[in-house]
Amino acid sequence: MAKRLGPTSWIGFAGVTAIGVAIVAIVLGTGLFGRLEAGQKVLNATEPVFAPQQVVGARAGINAISVAVNAADPIVTAKGGAAAEVPKLVAFVAEKTGLSQPEVLAALQKNFPHTTSLLLATPLANVTAELPKLVALLSSVLKLPQADVLTALQTSFPRIAQAVGALPKVTAGWDSVPGIAGLTRFDGSPVTTVPGIRDYFSSDVIPVVEKRQQQFTNVNTLTPNIVFIPPLVLSVGALIIAFGGVMTFRAFRRRQHPLEAAWAWGVVGVVGLVVVAVLCTLRLFVSLDSADMLIKDLRPVFTQQRIQADTPAIAMVSTVVDLLDPITTDKGGAAAEVPKLIAFVSQQSGLPQADVVAALQKTVPQTTALLLALPLSAVSAELPKLVGFLETTLKVTPAQLTQALTTNFPRLAQSIANLPVLTAAWDKLPGAPGFTRLDGKPITNVTGVRDYFGADVIPTLAAQRSHFDRLDESWPAGVFAPLLLAIALVAAAAGFTQAFRYQYDPNTKTGQTTASRGTGAVAGV
Repeated sequence: MAKRLGPTSWIGFAGVTAIGVAIVAIVLGTGLFGRLEAGQKVLNATEPVFAPQQVVGARAGINAISVAVNAADPIVTAKGGAAAEVPKLVAFVAEKTGLSQPEVLAALQKNFPHTTSLLLATPLANVTAELPKLVALLSSVLKLPQADVLTALQTSFPRIAQAVGALPKVTAGWDSVPGIAGLTRFDGSPVTTVPGIRDYFSSDVIPVVEKRQQQFTNVNTLTPNIVFIPPLVLSVGALIIAFGGVMTFRAFRRRQHPLEAAWAWGVVGVVGLVVVAVLCTLRLFVSLDSADMLIKDLRPVFTQQRIQADTPAIAMVSTVVDLLDPITTDKGGAAAEVPKLIAFVSQQSGLPQADVVAALQKTVPQTTALLLALPLSAVSAELPKLVGFLETTLKVTPAQLTQALTTNFPRLAQSIANLPVLTAAWDKLPGAPGFTRLDGKPITNVTGVRDYFGADVIPTLAAQRSHFDRLDESWPAGVFAPLLLAIALVAAAAGFTQAFRYQYDPNTKTGQTTASRGTGAVAGV
């Protein structure tokens, strides 16, 4: 049988030294200092985003934006489908009631003017196509250069001007958002449209924050912080090297008293137990395992292609908000400017207001219809009455009407279902108590949500991408705690075993008497 190494063997202490070298090599070889320093920067920058009230607020905010997208998607472009369903709806009601289509349309216009005007304005892409004609008409009537017409609109009717300025960008980019080529969902499916952007943020990005909020807290509450881990581990490794090296030298030169060897191995065992205690006290297992979960789930968010595409994507969302903000509620201001605009044109041209409206309806009918539909909250207010009117006129139950609309006019039904939710939430965001911008400013409406994502979250992610990449190098963070635990347990086991064996090692040059179950046996030296 091979002879076992005794407590005074230099080879055993050389093994201890090798453990210290391995620890130092792991810390330096994996770049742990730079990685965790970069990780702490990511934690510091994103801490407000992961705060519980911010996570709840972000979900409420993206839900409001999602409702806006659902309400607008059918009516923005012809591809949305609502425009094609409008004449079919009129024909359907005419067929069921025996009225002519003009009679149906007249009844709708009389009883539900805002809703009917919005239906006649769809798709909004046609309004965009009419805008040059509108400017030309105003230029002719007001006898002003077109540039002066635009200046007059911006000066005297800023909320209408804001909507008019945003609309062409929205209709042009709704089905093909510019600047986001290569952006994909986490499952790899391409993102090309505004609804796709909504899905990306709502179903991919925000769920990561919701899912890993607790893991973020686990890492971020590590005391003092994750930056202290590398110097702590490196110090332990260096002390082990120094201690093991001295003991190896003394044992090799036979300058080590057996009692000193026993004491040294006891120190090794105690150090092992101290490292175990530190690992458990500082919750390094939980913290580093949580860090791994965070890194894994955030990795798709921080890819260079997605970070680059986030800015134009959120810019498109911002343009949609710029369009909707003036026209969604009375507070937006565009609805109040419409009669003022007509009065202004009438005054400057000398035409009666009725003639101005007639000229607008003749030259830019869908633009005029959209102006007369404002605010969209007025459409929401008419919808319950419209539903009751259709139930009475068609002689159907509410359930039958809902089924008929959903089956025959699904895109109109989608807008009808989402518009009241949108107008109710626009100026008073529900379900977001304590939600704030990163500067502490309260977020209470959809425009605040837009600013939070566009001016706070996306720039923060972009600024931290390189730090996240540095953190995500080499070994997973969760490896270090089990590795240190294994080393510590081996050290503790070896240290106490060798210290105990000192009493029974026949190769030692001095001895120690041990009471041996009544025999008084003497351990030989």
